[in-house]
Amino acid sequence: MKPGVRRAPAPVAAHEVVECAGDHRAMGRAQGAACRVELGRLERVLLGMTLPEQSRLAAALERVTPPLTSALGRVGRRLMARDLVRAYPEHLERMIGIAEGGELPVHRLFVGPMFELVLNRGSYTTPPPAACTAVAVTRGRSATGEAIIAKNFDYPPASNAMHLTRRSRPQSAGRVGSLEVTKAPLTGSHDGMNEHGLAVAYNYGHFRGRARARVSVSVLVQELLETCRTVEEALAALRDRPRSGGALLMLADAGGDIASVEAAPDAISVRRGDALIHANHAMTDEMAPRDLPRDALIPRWVWPVELRGRRVHESSERRQERAEGMLAELGAATGEELGQILADHGPAGGSGDDHTLCRHGPYYSTTCSVVMFPKRREMRVLVGSPCAGSFTDLSL
Repeated sequence: MKPGVRRAPAPVAAHEVVECAGDHRAMGRAQGAACRVELGRLERVLLGMTLPEQSRLAAALERVTPPLTSALGRVGRRLMARDLVRAYPEHLERMIGIAEGGELPVHRLFVGPMFELVLNRGSYTTPPPAACTAVAVTRGRSATGEAIIAKNFDYPPASNAMHLTRRSRPQSAGRVGSLEVTKAPLTGSHDGMNEHGLAVAYNYGHFRGRARARVSVSVLVQELLETCRTVEEALAALRDRPRSGGALLMLADAGGDIASVEAAPDAISVRRGDALIHANHAMTDEMAPRDLPRDALIPRWVWPVELRGRRVHESSERRQERAEGMLAELGAATGEELGQILADHGPAGGSGDDHTLCRHGPYYSTTCSVVMFPKRREMRVLVGSPCAGSFTDLSL
C-alpha cells in the first residue's frame, strides 16, 4: 500500500462482536470506526427498507436520497437533541463519538431514531406495524434451572446490512458492561444482557400516550442494561424514565425472574408468570384501550401492496397463538427448544409466510434471532432466518 493511502475498512462480519470501551464518546468512536463501511451505506439501506430494489420509484429516489436523508437528520437533531441532553446525555456523547469514528456528520445519525419513532407511533398510517416475537421462561419452567429469553427480530431484510453485535464496557460511574444486538448507527439496542444478568428484548408496540421526551425506545433499552440489576429495578426505571413510542419488552434476570412489559410513552402494564409470550399487540386490559383497534386495517396506500387492506394485528395474533401452543407442549424448556420455536413455519411446515414465527413476508422477515441466558451471561445470536442459519455462542 502506498504511503499516505489509507486502506478501506472491511465491513463487520455478522458473527463479529465490536468491542466498545471507555467513556461514552470513546465507545462511540470505536463503534463508528468499526462500522464505517456500514455507515457509508446508510442512505441505500434506508431506501431498501422502504421500497424494493426493482421499483422504478426506488431507482428515481436513489439520486435524491442523500440530500433527503441529510435534511431529515437535521430535523431529527433539532427535535431530539435537547431531550437527549436533558434525560440521556451519555447517548448524545456516544452519538457524537460514532460520527467521529465513522467520519460522517452527526446529524445523519438522527435518521435511524426518527425512523424508530415513526414506526412505534400509535398509528397504522405508517408502514405495517408488526414485528418480532419473544418467548421467556422462569428458572422453574426451564430444564436447566435458569430464566431464558428467545426472540425473533422481524424487520425489512435490507436492514441486515446494518447489523451490529456489540460489547459495551462503559467506564462511567454507575454503569455496567453489556452484550447487545443493534444496528450500526444506533447508540441504543433492541436486545441485550448486562454483567448483572439482566436481559432485555424489545418488540415494536403501538400504544398511545403522551411522550415526555422525543427519545426512542432503543435508547431506553440500553439505559436499562447500563444501570439496572434485576427485573424489579428495570420495572422501576420504566415507570420513571421518559421516552416516546410504544413497545413490548421481555425482561429476565440472573435470579430466574421474568416479566412481559407493555410500555406506552407514559405508562406500563406488566404480565408475570412462569412462561410468557408476546408479539406486537396488547395482552393486558390496561393497555388494550391504548392499542390499535383489533379490526383496524392497513391503509390502501401503504407499501407493500400485498399487505394493503389486511388486518393490522393479524400476523401478531397468529404468531402469539402458535408460540403459546408450542410452549404449552414443552414442559420444562431448554434453550434449544425455544430456538426451535423461533424457527417454526407453522403446523403444516412449508416455506413460512408473514404469519409464521419465522417470518418470510413481503415487508417483514425474521432477520435476526437471539436466545439469552442471563444466569450464565451467555447469548446465542443468529443473523438471518432461524430456519436456515446457525447460532453463534457469545458471552460477557
